[in-house]
Amino acid sequence: SVSSFVRKTTEKIGTLHISPESRGKHEAKDDEQLPELTLNPVASPQEEKELEPQNCQLPEEDLLRDLKTATAETIAKLQDPLFLLEPQCMRRVLQEWLVYLEEKFIKEHSALSVKEGKTVCAEEQRAVLEESLQVVPAGRDPADKEESGILEDCIEKESTDETCASKAMCEDGTDVTGPLSCSFQVSPPCVIEPDVLKDLVELTTLCFELRVFSSGGGEAEESSEGSLPPVASATLACRFMQSYFFLLDLKRIKQCIITTCATSPNVWEAYIAGLKELTCHSPVALAMESEDMLKILKLLHDLGPWDDSPLLLAHAQRLYEKFGETALRPLIKFHPSILPSDIKQLCRNDPAHFLAYLDSLVKSKPEDKRPFLLRSLLQPESVRLDWLCLAVSHDAPQRANTVDEEGNPRPRSHLFTWGYSQLILLLIKLPADLVMKEKMADICKSHGFWPGYLFLCLELDRRTEAFTNIVHLDDLSLLNGEDGSIPETIEEWKFVLHLARNHSTAFHHHSPQNGNAVNNGGPSCPDCITVENVALLLAKAIGPNRALPLLQECGLTLELSERFTGVCEILRIAEKRQR
Repeated sequence: SVSSFVRKTTEKIGTLHISPESRGKHEAKDDEQLPELTLNPVASPQEEKELEPQNCQLPEEDLLRDLKTATAETIAKLQDPLFLLEPQCMRRVLQEWLVYLEEKFIKEHSALSVKEGKTVCAEEQRAVLEESLQVVPAGRDPADKEESGILEDCIEKESTDETCASKAMCEDGTDVTGPLSCSFQVSPPCVIEPDVLKDLVELTTLCFELRVFSSGGGEAEESSEGSLPPVASATLACRFMQSYFFLLDLKRIKQCIITTCATSPNVWEAYIAGLKELTCHSPVALAMESEDMLKILKLLHDLGPWDDSPLLLAHAQRLYEKFGETALRPLIKFHPSILPSDIKQLCRNDPAHFLAYLDSLVKSKPEDKRPFLLRSLLQPESVRLDWLCLAVSHDAPQRANTVDEEGNPRPRSHLFTWGYSQLILLLIKLPADLVMKEKMADICKSHGFWPGYLFLCLELDRRTEAFTNIVHLDDLSLLNGEDGSIPETIEEWKFVLHLARNHSTAFHHHSPQNGNAVNNGGPSCPDCITVENVALLLAKAIGPNRALPLLQECGLTLELSERFTGVCEILRIAEKRQR
């Protein structure tokens, strides 16, 4: 940087050109100044804290008169239905009001101190450089002259930068392009009446929700219209929170960030940073340094009830940063003060941790209450697809083991173990509209979660597709009717019989060692999808006397063994006894 270069060059020039006599004079001069330094000590942090309340006791009527008037007018305008139905009109009204807010809480309270700080630093740096230039002898060599020229250019550049920075600060009141390095304004800089504070919080929060982050110029207009690049808009959002954290409804801001800033993680990080600063002196924050996790959790519990206070998030973040995934499972005790959407944000870099928390939360309830709990957590409804994608992607079989090259199910692949199968089935069995069910079916099929896919096919009345996949899975138990998958019409029975014949032929062709056992559905394969096994299901469903003509019509009687004939005789005897 320029400052680093200037410092190093100054030291070099001083070493090369200052004579021993001059050095002695400078050292003596420094020694003379030391006593003066002891007479002007800098105020300690404790003294600064004692001075702060005095600054906060400014008469509110004098300080906030214009802001109160503008706030009342803005509230009145926003109650007009014409403004409520036009977001752009609301944004313009809020931008006009934001001028007064910036005037009172940005320029008057921070711009002056920042400007003074910049001026002092620049003047000190300029004095050092000028002093260094003055001690260089007149008969210096060209290299020294070049160094001196560089230093003079640096002085001029520093002066120009200072002027530009001061100008930008005066015009805008804040630097929206720089990094988020300053502290948050977590408490009011002056006394504000409760009624006035309530209105200020409402309007400031509304500004954030409508992305009105600045009052002036094209940048503010672009931000409110959503035409700014996401990175720039996120930076403005962070700066806005930093400046007005004490005027934000933290619950609404949290929800807004989760729903609208999903692609800008730095906005959530800024929000958490503000919460941390707000709670930095709490007993939990102090205990985080020395206590173990159980003691901290007990302290959190004792400080409750937390209701839905966002402050609990700051402590949850500290716990997760220190103890990792181990700290997430105990946090289910703080539900609903902490929601799954909050945990998902905390561990967004490791979704497996979120899944473990969500699974533990659902399983913490009795089995009959789990669907109701999960339903209440799906806010908004779209998170169901996100959670389903996570659940079928973690602790799951390899796709190559569940789906063949043609995209069909591999035989018996529905019997694989899925780490989150209970959670997946709960998600897909909750009530949903047609579009949601179709999307969930696509997710299950693409990952090879066949139990869920078959259920959704039947829900969507894709019975033909369901029967096709059941035959590929080669498990007769899937046609047992307990889940409604048994054929209901003669046409469906014909379709399944033809699928079974084609499947048996293909399987026999690729697996000759199984011989007629597979083709005929003999005792060695009682649960496979074969013509004979399906024919037996047909006979049990509609009776042997009606089943035999249907099998003859399909040309399948030649593929039936004596076992089929014997079972049909038993079924006839059973029918006679029932009569």
